[in-house]
Amino acid sequence: MTSATEDSWPIRLAPAAEPATLAPPPASTYRVPPGQVTETFRYWRHRLLWSTYVGYAVFYFLRNSLTIALPVMGPALGITKSTFGIFFTLNNLAYGFAKLISGIAADRYNPRVLLVAGLGVSALANIVLGSSQAVMVLGIFFVINGLAQGFGFPPCARVLSYWYAPRERGLYWGIFNTSHQIGQAAILGIGAFLASRYGWQYAFWVPALVGVLCCLMLWNRVRDTPASLGLPSVEDYHLVKEGGMLPEREEAGPIGFDTREAQGLGSVSQEEAQEPTADIVRRRVWRNPAVWLVCLGNFFVYVVRGSFLQWAPTFLKDSKQISLVLAGSLTMGFEVAGLAGCLVSGWVTDRFLGGRRAPACVIWMVMCSIFVFAFWKSDSTNPLVYGALLAGVGFAVYGPQFLVGVMVADLATKRAAGTAVGLSGIFGYASALLSGGLVGYLVDHYGWNAFFELILAGSVLACIPFLLTWNAKAPEE
Repeated sequence: MTSATEDSWPIRLAPAAEPATLAPPPASTYRVPPGQVTETFRYWRHRLLWSTYVGYAVFYFLRNSLTIALPVMGPALGITKSTFGIFFTLNNLAYGFAKLISGIAADRYNPRVLLVAGLGVSALANIVLGSSQAVMVLGIFFVINGLAQGFGFPPCARVLSYWYAPRERGLYWGIFNTSHQIGQAAILGIGAFLASRYGWQYAFWVPALVGVLCCLMLWNRVRDTPASLGLPSVEDYHLVKEGGMLPEREEAGPIGFDTREAQGLGSVSQEEAQEPTADIVRRRVWRNPAVWLVCLGNFFVYVVRGSFLQWAPTFLKDSKQISLVLAGSLTMGFEVAGLAGCLVSGWVTDRFLGGRRAPACVIWMVMCSIFVFAFWKSDSTNPLVYGALLAGVGFAVYGPQFLVGVMVADLATKRAAGTAVGLSGIFGYASALLSGGLVGYLVDHYGWNAFFELILAGSVLACIPFLLTWNAKAPEE
């Protein structure tokens, strides 16, 4: 038996069993009793953090199969680096475009449906990529994979924005952001083994199978806002956890927390809470100069990140005579160190910078420039030296890469976070105009020195927009 103010776990989890549609679930008519809000909210925070974590890691496991298959696939099919460079450019442009569209959609539709649909299409594209040898078919489905991949991060950002307040996003979004390093490191290591041992096709087929299984997990585990599950806003969760009381008006009746937010904990104003979503997006994103500057900085950050991700294994194999498996393993260090870069940079902004992300971005990109230069000029014959320098670049570049998403979500507020993240994404992946086709052309015609000159310039230029947004932070935080 439960008292009038206590509900069993099956009762508290019942709203999650409602059928999912493309439309976002409405606020539940059920309400978790005040005495059980903290426990139930904590359960959902952990469940959604780790389910989106695993899901986004698998997105990346399917996303960069071509990167590691390229050194074997290219000679086998007679495809040049310039052609692969065009593939990378088109894929990343498609990804950036889809990320913008999915960001807009994530603010208006059910993120659970968007995540499963995107990952499912990506799995299908990988099956075709491993089954064809026609250059045109490979190019088309690599672009399709890029479009599907764009439906990964913005829905996750939408979910996390509602479950984690601005004052804690540096830490928890940092934890989430390491998921793509895990996924990328996994495909570099496992993909290199599969391509070398069984053939390049298996670097596509095995990730596709994992993707199908992950779709089932995401459908089972992911849900939308606290309101749809009978819970108050994240600001009120912190209020209750810190010993406060929910406002009197929340003791009965429909929740409606998707349009009302508590004051004093980094939330928006009461007037803004009643403002239509389209107006919020227009004011907080499209007309916000700070958001556009951060997006410009993201463009240059991605020039560095994309260039190393796509070309480091090939550079190490062709220029340093390192085996593909070892080159893939060394590039894994780039991702693993990036994991640490995300966590440390997020913790620094929460702990020491009062939620300001731009100063950390500047510091990290200065470090990145130093490591890029050292990697370029090293003439060592020891592969571990290149592994250490790659790790330094990864640690430095992934801090800003992660912080940009947190920064634009802070500036846009959670009601427009998906759109802001999508906009930053299209800037980031527009960098493929440089890191994809242009790099392939430069390497084919001018050698690897031209490659390093390009990405070092990108690393230095990234500092400028972040300097111009030095004091940007979440409104009313």
